[in-house]
Amino acid sequence: MMKKDRRQNIFYGILALFFSLVLFFIASGSSLQVDLSGAVNAYQEEIEAVPIQTVYDTDDYFIQGFETTVNVTLSSRNRVQLNAEKNEETRSFRVVADLSDLTVGTHEVPLEVQNISSSVTAEIEPKTVTVTIEKKVTKTFTVEPVVSTEDDSSGYAIDTMVASPQEVTLTTGEKTAADIDRVVAVIDPDDIPNDSGTVSAVIEAWDINKNPLAIVADPDTVDVAITMEAPTKDVELFVTQQGTLPAGISHYIYRMSTISAALTGPQEILDQTAQIGVPVDISGITSTTEQTVQIPAPDGTTVNPTEVTIQITPVAQIVDESSESGSDATGDTAPATTATDSAISADQESSQESVEGSTESETDSTN
Repeated sequence: MMKKDRRQNIFYGILALFFSLVLFFIASGSSLQVDLSGAVNAYQEEIEAVPIQTVYDTDDYFIQGFETTVNVTLSSRNRVQLNAEKNEETRSFRVVADLSDLTVGTHEVPLEVQNISSSVTAEIEPKTVTVTIEKKVTKTFTVEPVVSTEDDSSGYAIDTMVASPQEVTLTTGEKTAADIDRVVAVIDPDDIPNDSGTVSAVIEAWDINKNPLAIVADPDTVDVAITMEAPTKDVELFVTQQGTLPAGISHYIYRMSTISAALTGPQEILDQTAQIGVPVDISGITSTTEQTVQIPAPDGTTVNPTEVTIQITPVAQIVDESSESGSDATGDTAPATTATDSAISADQESSQESVEGSTESETDSTN
């Protein structure tokens, strides 16, 4: 009898334990589901522009026409491991497009995440890429320097451009190579100096419509020596008299070897310059003299010719003959010519000579 009661107690105990477990799982089922859901999406990070690594026969084939990066969304409950995969320097995973079993043509290739930590999951967007596979060819081409845009308000113009080296080796697909019309070294206009200099230019291959083609260039940049031609305008020259008039001299007559010069420099300076004054020191000059004077060009410009020869003819003061009282008084002194009046052209030489032959005419020319 005792054995039967004991067996019954054991049975009821097991039954009670079973129902207790059932009630426990019923009560905690929803929270367990939440925990399991949270285990997948506890932390999430989106990584943009993850490089796509392609697997193919690089000796025989050239590939092109595909997006080289994708976006990857990482999820994990392990924050430390998630951060490690997010950081490019500590990342273990890679996105791969396997082309090894494909032939020449255009294909849609699935992307795969490899080597990712077991505690991290990844979603790729987009999940496939379209790739064009061509037979690989390598050729040598002559480089032509070009400027990407030529919107230049400075007035400077490019005289010559010479690339160094003048030839580059291009690796591309067989069909793409047949479409190459020009191989150019593209110069950024912001890099062009205002005078001669050397800039770095990126190699591109263009088709007949100037569309860039897929190539690998060796080298991928070249140095381009540029000779610039600055804008030029003719400006008027005039004498700016300096120094002190000697005693007995009324003024001077100037004859310049040229009355104009070619000014070269930035357009904004040329726009502001119509004349250049040539300084002449008349201190101590009492007889006809010639001076060779440097033409002062504005800063940042050059002038041609760089100097001008000026003949300087002094004009004596006129004695007032109406004063016959025995005094030594002299008449009024004619004022010296102004700087503008002193600029006499070669076309005026004949009239100027007549002025020099008559004291009265010389005086009149300054009034």
